[in-house]
Amino acid sequence: MTKNLKFGWMGVATAAVMAFSSLHAEARQLTLGTMTVPGTTADMVTKRFAEKANEALLAEGVSIVVNDSLLKGAQLSPAVREGRVDLVLGVHPYISGSEPIMGLQSLPGVIQTQAEYQAALDGFWREDLRRIWQENWNAIPLVEGAWSPHLLLTTKPVTSLQDFQGMKIRVHNAETAQFIAALGARPTPLDAAEIAAGLERRVIDGLFTPACYAYHQELWRSASNVQDWGIGPIQGWAVLINQDVWKSLSPAAQSALTRVGKEIEERMWKEYASNSAECIEGMRNRGSNVWVADNAQRTMIFSPDAVSPVTDAWVRRANEKGFDGSALLKQVRDTSRTAAQ
Repeated sequence: MTKNLKFGWMGVATAAVMAFSSLHAEARQLTLGTMTVPGTTADMVTKRFAEKANEALLAEGVSIVVNDSLLKGAQLSPAVREGRVDLVLGVHPYISGSEPIMGLQSLPGVIQTQAEYQAALDGFWREDLRRIWQENWNAIPLVEGAWSPHLLLTTKPVTSLQDFQGMKIRVHNAETAQFIAALGARPTPLDAAEIAAGLERRVIDGLFTPACYAYHQELWRSASNVQDWGIGPIQGWAVLINQDVWKSLSPAAQSALTRVGKEIEERMWKEYASNSAECIEGMRNRGSNVWVADNAQRTMIFSPDAVSPVTDAWVRRANEKGFDGSALLKQVRDTSRTAAQ
């Protein structure tokens, strides 16, 4: 009797262990590759997204872990396309050279404000971006977001058209590079990890970068002049999931990720202005010379001679990719005017 009872309990224990092992064997961990960009919208959203997604996916046995040292920024989108990472933070300007639609936001004088960016995104651009992510990058966008406004940080003041002459300025997209070259500056490529040292050694005289990235990376220590010229001010990013990984998830998991993505994106836009203002004020409080170009000054730099070559080249590239570049440019200008009213 005792012997049978003993073996009976052993059978129950074995079954429990097998069930526990089976449960954990079914658990699935996904990696979200991002960048080390503390204090930025991208950093906050990727962490919030993973946190909220993990709560929503608990019953599905799926979890997401964020890794900000896995890949460099420009390698993230290719990594999700190739299936080397499950999810990534894809940055629009990093791939605008091959995907001109990703450079729409960088065209000079077109999108200037958060309202204009959101109007373009919700009016037509979101679907164009989704199509490109799916067809060319094997990815599904779960969140479409934007960095805080891009400002020009320099070692000496740039408050007039003449001040651009000969300035070595680090840029990260083709449209801005072409535009500032027309203003007399020298677009200078430089890896993000080398920016601070590049400023100290005068490899560059300045750079366009998000306000919150500049603030939290303390770039104001090396470039104390902070100027808002409205040049490519709002640059996009997206939280992407590999399309094959997406298809392997249950409908319930897909629905949860879609819902969480929408909620996180809405929260980001609600906090966008206050977060950006806090970073700009933080630099001012630390001694930075914060300067904003007025309408007359912006009209001077956004002259037809400087703008037309950039937009004409972009339209040609968009046409080559199967988009009607002129129609898209008209759409974004129309939505921008509507949003400004």
